[in-house]
Amino acid sequence: MKVWVDITNAPHVHFFKGVIRELEKTDHEVIITTREFDGLTGILDMFGFDYYVVGKHGGATLEGKLLASAERVYKLSRLIIEEKPDMAIYKHSVEAPRVAFGLGIPSIGFVDNETAVAQNKLFLPLTKLVLYPKAIDAYDLIRCGADPNGIKTVNGFSELAHLYGFRPEKRVLRELGLKRNGYIVMRTEPVKANYFNGPEKSVLEDIIPLLPEIPIVLFPRTGEQRKRFERFNNVIMPEKPVDSLSLLYYARLMIGAGGTMNREAIALGTPTISTYPGRLLAVTKWLVELGVEFHSTDPYEVARVAERLIDDQKSFRTYVRGVISGLENPMETILKEIETYETEGTFEVSSEAGNLGGYVSLYERRN
Repeated sequence: MKVWVDITNAPHVHFFKGVIRELEKTDHEVIITTREFDGLTGILDMFGFDYYVVGKHGGATLEGKLLASAERVYKLSRLIIEEKPDMAIYKHSVEAPRVAFGLGIPSIGFVDNETAVAQNKLFLPLTKLVLYPKAIDAYDLIRCGADPNGIKTVNGFSELAHLYGFRPEKRVLRELGLKRNGYIVMRTEPVKANYFNGPEKSVLEDIIPLLPEIPIVLFPRTGEQRKRFERFNNVIMPEKPVDSLSLLYYARLMIGAGGTMNREAIALGTPTISTYPGRLLAVTKWLVELGVEFHSTDPYEVARVAERLIDDQKSFRTYVRGVISGLENPMETILKEIETYETEGTFEVSSEAGNLGGYVSLYERRN
């Protein structure tokens, strides 16, 4: 079977790498498409994947996003008509569902951000099977157009799939001049995302001066963000893609104003603090409730929690890894659904999803 994987964001490479490798092991043909955005091609090259670059990110404006997306749909359509894949899989892509639906190609989509309403309205209604973390309220997806009879929960979070084949390597420490457990990793806010409405100034700018004087490896998302942190002498900002998973594994602490790197750190057992300034994702709230992540936008509170986590490294790492070991890896769920469709011509939707009913009755009942 020929499977088309559309990768539109840097973390999606890590999310799908295990699926791609396992499909190739079982003699499936895999077609990978991507776009020009956030060092995507460099990360794909790092894993040795062959891929098509189709289109680019439209930037921060609605006009730019619309024009770039429309152009990408057209270019993808021409490519996929020629390639004729048997299935499409993606994570939060808005172009792949449109092309797959238009060409009658069955699709599997993974969603873990219920706050990205505009994006979800574009891809959920056109996706045959929607997989999502159990922490998300199904009604949030159904209101965006997901078919109640085509959704299925995963008792875990997407970044667990990122650990496929992971073996920590200290080469990244040597490249950046770091020592094991002797630095902090930070990630700035997703300012280009249409769901982000926080301030231009990063909360991390006020946190850094309150932390111990140790190296901080910071990953900005834009050139403007990079400039704002150049004034800090202890901040290192890599110029090219690095082995971020190993970097997180050996870090003393992760402080992130986004989501993906925070959850990668949690999956690895690294102490993590979220400083995201907007509405928290359901997955983030769930991880906070489980006690494996802390959240605050108060610089002084973050500094206090950071000090406690740094002092109590061993017991906290043991606790986090114990919780994570009991969760479900979404990679395994995707592979199982692909196998089920290949043998039976249908997806295996859980009874929980099947009993949800239709849009109107659900919406009225909730109100």
